Amino acid sequence: MPWYVFALVDRPPASRPGRGLSGALAARRVPGGFAIAERRADVPPIEFDALRAHDAIVTRIAAASPAILPVRYGTLLELEEIEEALAEREEEMAEAFDAVRGRVQFTWRRQGAGGARGAGAARGAAGAAVSGTAYLRSVAAKSVPPAAFRAVRGKLRPLVVSERYQPATASVPASLYHLVDRDSVERYGLVARKLAASTPTFRVTGPFPPFAFTPELL
Repeated sequence: MPWYVFALVDRPPASRPGRGLSGALAARRVPGGFAIAERRADVPPIEFDALRAHDAIVTRIAAASPAILPVRYGTLLELEEIEEALAEREEEMAEAFDAVRGRVQFTWRRQGAGGARGAGAARGAAGAAVSGTAYLRSVAAKSVPPAAFRAVRGKLRPLVVSERYQPATASVPASLYHLVDRDSVERYGLVARKLAASTPTFRVTGPFPPFAFTPELL
């Protein structure tokens, strides 16, 4: 039976990973790290409850892992296929783990600037888990944020390790992703909430696993 993969981590969790969508999670050694996965015969349906459950599992894994690379929703592979996909990518994975180790993601949404108001957003992009996990995992946000984000960027720059911007799409508003050290989460949250309160067109959510800062590996 194939494996349904939730995330790649740099080391196995200190305690048992718990349950997945329908069975026990396992930490399987793969090139460059460990895959946190469960045995499953088929891909779960793209439904709100399944997406929310998937997101909750990734969040739980992230809380127990120093470095996590979330895997896109619906990744069902044989172990041999996982190993083949990651073969000779250890260096890339090591760099990715180093980039996110001990860090979390916050997301800023600009409302009313194109795209739906938070519809289709995952935890990485909104407070509740919905169908944007795959969207966030595919972000290659190298565009320069527009001037509208200037105040947000200026106030929070000292607390931000890395930043990515995603222009608005038909389903998702313009989004600014910040990677923040876990030690800075409280301070970032305090400043971010004040900024959001004074700027109604912006909404901030987080902290979440680093969906937008994870390369496509599987």
